[in-house]
Amino acid sequence: MSQQINLFNPIFRKQKKYFSSLTMLQALAIIGFACLLLAGDAARRLRALQEQAAATDALLVARQQKLTEFRVQFAPRQKSAGLAAEIVAAQDELAMLASATATIERGGFGDTHGFSGYFRAFARQSVAGLWLTGVDIDAGPSGAQLGVQGNTLQAELVPQYMQRLATEAVMRGKAFSSLNIGGAATPAPAVGATAPVPAPAAVAPAFLHFSLQSSGAAAPQSLVAK
Repeated sequence: MSQQINLFNPIFRKQKKYFSSLTMLQALAIIGFACLLLAGDAARRLRALQEQAAATDALLVARQQKLTEFRVQFAPRQKSAGLAAEIVAAQDELAMLASATATIERGGFGDTHGFSGYFRAFARQSVAGLWLTGVDIDAGPSGAQLGVQGNTLQAELVPQYMQRLATEAVMRGKAFSSLNIGGAATPAPAVGATAPVPAPAAVAPAFLHFSLQSSGAAAPQSLVAK
């Protein structure tokens, strides 16, 4: 009977050295140097952040100081009662002006262009043997109302004069509703005066009085030219 006896002791086996003490020292040195670099970079960044925070704080303090100065300089003023009254008065005046403008645009004040156009029309349309002694113009709310008085040598000249007036632009839309033609009146002598004796050689030509009145005209009072 045979038996094998192992006399090999593992202690005596050659051990492999993975890290020597020199290698470990070098690794520790590298790690330490890397830590120093990281610490230096972190310290640099921290200083930059601290400087930025200090600048921000200084800017904030300056802005707060400016805000305080503006609040003191532009403090809210108390509401002025006089100013409020002036605003109300200005609004009332504006409303009145707007109402007046609307009334003028609607023609509520009658003819707002004056009377010169009528007198130019009367001057242009003259008829030989007819002359005016008075013109009455009333600028009422419904438009200008006309009254014309004059003398004529012949009654037929009055309708001709009316037709010529109708061609004027200012007379468009206006019509004379009444026409009166009468004889010339002889003035009565004053009390206690001797009536004049007419000269037999010279006889004044006879003439007729006439008057024209536009439609709806009352006694005009605004303008009388005689």
